[in-house]
Amino acid sequence: MVIGGLLAIFIAIWIFRTAIQEKTGNALLWVAGSFVTFLAIQVTMIYFNIMIIEIFDGGVSTTYDNAGGLNARDNSDTAGLQSGTGGTLIGIIFEILPFIVPFFIVAVLRQVVMLKQAFNPKELLSGTKLALMSIKNSFKTAD
Repeated sequence: MVIGGLLAIFIAIWIFRTAIQEKTGNALLWVAGSFVTFLAIQVTMIYFNIMIIEIFDGGVSTTYDNAGGLNARDNSDTAGLQSGTGGTLIGIIFEILPFIVPFFIVAVLRQVVMLKQAFNPKELLSGTKLALMSIKNSFKTAD
């Protein structure tokens, strides 16, 4: 979740810089809205991932292992969607989706709603480099 927090801070800086540069007004409201949108979509994606895993893994067994307290599905190495090499790839995708999808949804909303531009994939991430450079420059000290 640290990655999600860092990404949320970056989005807040990115949206704030855009609102100030484009003079959209209410910069803090845009930042708050993008933050809430990011977190809501992130939580939705986490529940979506859990739903997909549960659909393909089947129901949880009521038979528990007396020693470990785990059910039969948890103790098996071959059961479930995330087993084997393909399962490793699926696990990586499920870990990345809750960060990537909300970021791009906020980017689309920034372009279409905040900047009132037509959707353009080339301009979707405009301003991210400047935001990263400003973060980098903020760590420099004056000698």
